[in-house]
Amino acid sequence: MQALSLCSLLQICAEDPAIRAKLRILVQDNSPEAWLPDPNFDSGRFEYFHAPANPGLADAYNRALSMARSNRISWLLTLDQDTVLDRGFLVQLLAALESEEAEQACAYVPELVNDGLVLSPQIAGRVFYHRMPLGFSGFSAKPLVAFNSAACLSVPALVAIGGFPKEYWLDYLDHIVFHRLQAAGGRVYVLNSQLAHSLSMQYLESAVSIERYSNVLTAEWRFVRDSSSALGSMIHRLRLVKRALVHAFKLKDKSYAIRTIRAAIE
Repeated sequence: MQALSLCSLLQICAEDPAIRAKLRILVQDNSPEAWLPDPNFDSGRFEYFHAPANPGLADAYNRALSMARSNRISWLLTLDQDTVLDRGFLVQLLAALESEEAEQACAYVPELVNDGLVLSPQIAGRVFYHRMPLGFSGFSAKPLVAFNSAACLSVPALVAIGGFPKEYWLDYLDHIVFHRLQAAGGRVYVLNSQLAHSLSMQYLESAVSIERYSNVLTAEWRFVRDSSSALGSMIHRLRLVKRALVHAFKLKDKSYAIRTIRAAIE
């Protein structure tokens, strides 16, 4: 298994027993062949589940949420494979969870950065998303959307919104969860911590198959309809037309543009 997040997390735990003692880790492996877990990690604090049918992120995160509730764990740190963790982030996060501010937060998130740009979180405007300034820290006065990876979510807040919705089995799961948490009155705290993150959508032709991109478009529409008004749907159609034009001019494979324009007129 070559997951950057897991490799970096296990390395930190190996080097810092104090951090290791505060964590309980669940790895859900959706790859076809099972991976041999780290034999040096305390089996009582490390669980491995092989799911070769690849049921997606929502299934894995709900499994972790159930485990957290069973063990009376109040916070759930979700990860995907493309984020490199560092010790400073975990130290800051653990300190935040023990502070008085933790009672006010539904989630703590770092800034996920690529080439100096903040990919996550972003400010969720009525029409467009807006990038956060690099180095921002504190509670956001405006609604945010953040990636799943390295987001630490309140277990009671997640339970109150029904957990991770299975219909968002992979794409746009983070969008709908952050939307529902904040619609329920939750506040998101942005940590003064920057983590390197690789975003496959930045390299569409080389990293995202047309089948996966079609799933993204479907999930994107589901999110728009679940979270927006009729005006939001109209604006989304215009966004898709603009995106299709960009794909048509910039990508060699025109099937991405074709799929996008089809999504715009559905």
